[in-house]
Amino acid sequence: MSEGVVDRNPATALYTPRQCQPSQPRRVLTSEEAAQLIGVLDLREKLIARLATWEGMRPGEILALQVGDVDGSSVWVRRRLYRGLIDTPKTKRSYRQVALSQGTLTLLSAWLQEVGTTHPEAWLFSTENNTPIWRNNVWLRNMQPKLKAIGLDWTTFQVMRRTFATLSKQAGVDAHTRSAQMGNTVNVNENEYAISSFEDRLAAVRRLETNAVQ
Repeated sequence: MSEGVVDRNPATALYTPRQCQPSQPRRVLTSEEAAQLIGVLDLREKLIARLATWEGMRPGEILALQVGDVDGSSVWVRRRLYRGLIDTPKTKRSYRQVALSQGTLTLLSAWLQEVGTTHPEAWLFSTENNTPIWRNNVWLRNMQPKLKAIGLDWTTFQVMRRTFATLSKQAGVDAHTRSAQMGNTVNVNENEYAISSFEDRLAAVRRLETNAVQ
C-alpha cells in the first residue's frame, strides 16, 4: 500500500475462526492418586514415576541418567534421551541438580543394588543391550497396563510433571524453587504446569470474603 501497488490491505479481511472443539482440561493427580499410581508399579517403574511426579523431571532426562549422575541427595541432569538418541538437555536451565525426596532416595538405593554396578557411565535404566530404555517401551509394556487396572491410564508423563508443579504450589513452594527443580522458567511453571484446583479457588474467595468483612 505504501508503494502504491495495491489500494487496500487484504489482510484486514482475515479473521481467526472459533475453535470447533473446546480444549481438553489439563489434568493432574491428587496426592492420593499419585501414591496409588506408584504403589501398583514394579521397582524400576516406581522409581521412574517418582522422579517424574515427586521430583518434576522430564521422561527423557530420567531415562538418560547414568549411575555417575547420582550425587548424595540429588541427581544431575547432564543429557536427555530424545527420539531414541542421546542429546543435550532441552535448555540451559535443564542442566541442573535435581533434589530428591526421601521416598525417591529409598527407591533409588534399592534400585542401585539391583543394577549391581557402580560404573559411573552405566545407564541407570538399561536394556539387556546396555542402552537406555525407550519411553514408549517402558510406558506401554510396564506402566500403562497396571495403571489401566486402577483407572489411572489417563495419566501421562506430562500429567506427572504437572502434578509436581501443582502439588508443590499447594504446599507453598515458591515459583522460583519449582522452576529451578523442573528446569523451566517461572512463567512456564506458573502458566503451563501449576494448575489451580477448584478447592484452591473456593478457599481463595472465602478468604477474600473473610478479610473484607473484618
